[in-house]
Amino acid sequence: MAFFIFVGAAVILLGFLLTFVIGQRRDSYAKALSLATLGNFLDARALVREKLEEDHQNPYGHYVMAKIYAMENDPLNEAKHLEIIKKNNRYTKEIDPVTVSNRIAEIYYNKDFFEEAFFHYLDTLQVDRSNPIACIRLGFMALGQKEFKIAEHFFARIPEEKVNLTSYYIAKGVISGVTGGGKEREYFEKAYKIEKTPVSGFLYALSLSRENKHKDAVKTAIAISEQIEDEFVRFTLFQFLMTEAILMQNFPEALKYGRLCLEMAKLNAWQSEITECSIHFAMITTYMGRYEDGAEYLIEAEAERMDDPDVIALANLKYRLERGTGTVESLTHEYDLTRELNLLSVNLFPNSRYFELSGMRSSKPFNIKGMVDENGKKLTSKLDMLGLDKFEKFISLPGTNFKNQATRMVMSLGYRVTKEIANPEADGVNLLASSKEDVNKRALFRVRKWKDAKVSDVFLREMTNQMEDMGATKGYVIGNFDVTEAGKKIIAASNGALEMYSGDLFEDLLNKTM
Repeated sequence: MAFFIFVGAAVILLGFLLTFVIGQRRDSYAKALSLATLGNFLDARALVREKLEEDHQNPYGHYVMAKIYAMENDPLNEAKHLEIIKKNNRYTKEIDPVTVSNRIAEIYYNKDFFEEAFFHYLDTLQVDRSNPIACIRLGFMALGQKEFKIAEHFFARIPEEKVNLTSYYIAKGVISGVTGGGKEREYFEKAYKIEKTPVSGFLYALSLSRENKHKDAVKTAIAISEQIEDEFVRFTLFQFLMTEAILMQNFPEALKYGRLCLEMAKLNAWQSEITECSIHFAMITTYMGRYEDGAEYLIEAEAERMDDPDVIALANLKYRLERGTGTVESLTHEYDLTRELNLLSVNLFPNSRYFELSGMRSSKPFNIKGMVDENGKKLTSKLDMLGLDKFEKFISLPGTNFKNQATRMVMSLGYRVTKEIANPEADGVNLLASSKEDVNKRALFRVRKWKDAKVSDVFLREMTNQMEDMGATKGYVIGNFDVTEAGKKIIAASNGALEMYSGDLFEDLLNKTM
């Protein structure tokens, strides 16, 4: 009996001892946090380190250390201690895997370390498949890289009725619009009702137009016009109002907005836009029979685009109409002005404009395809296994290495480099090459380090002139870029002489040569 009493007393004593030790540790951590609150970060960290020496993997110790760094506004060191908790895989009720991963990811996201942030948010989903914070952030990061399917996969994990964010519904609308989902108007309307911002309003107006609700589209666009501060976005909105007026056969209103766009382009010296607006203004005035009003602008456009068949056809139509040798309807076989005016809406605002107008494009590319497949499934368990994305390696290549890589690209397309041509922009390299099969067949290659650029008609016309000077019958632009609508016309009119290697083609070329 005495033995059992002794054992029982020992157990109780041990319990008190453990409670005392734990209490002491907690008191030390509490004292450290109090010191940090008073701004004494050095002593606070010293107190925690003393405790961590007794147990290097203690999750609470690293958690307190992370809190101290957070109070000191040192997020990267905060993340360092949270990552130690994660690496050791030791958690408590208040220090759980989701909280830790999400906080690490948030720190890296705010620092624009998107690859690291993406990876840690993926870790959150390993524990909580539909964690709203992780799903929304992953969706936005994927959308920023134009990975629409991957973005939709993450957004789809969250019930829509549980989200009340303007940006979320804008993102859903962009994905639907670009991929042909057909629900963009519904999403943009929800976004606009939550918060009447210029972005949500413009996108909503554009989606209304796509459903032929032009009066509502104009009403919405005008309502947000005074809120827009960015000059180019205002210019774009006036272009939209011009095309809507044309679709509603309100040509005096179309002329008003066409003139306004032209004035804005000239005021800001946007050369490419000046030419585009001159053509649009001439189209409208010609249709209205106000030939003198558009004559000057059409002449200017002809001077800028001497080889553009559409501009030549419009000028010929205007000449015939002025002399009464036909009507807009009878001369459609030469130039269908009515059709071209109605197509302005689609040409200026294709579905890809949803993404451009949303402002959700990321300024920094990262290796998202190294982390997940198109279904959002994680591909690797360690961040250090990802390596640099080939695109990032490509744009970071120094002088000679970059030229060597460009040469490999040229060779993979069936040519041999014969000469390097000066590039005053210093954003890449210009190479003249001869076909491997026929040395007399020459091609001009413009290989660029662009992260995200627009190839305009001005760039392509200048390139075409350079090709002619060099005796080249083919021209290749290689890099990460989109082509403007005016640029697309130049490419179409080139009859295959100009080839663009961007997007998937550019990615395939990198995979073959790097």
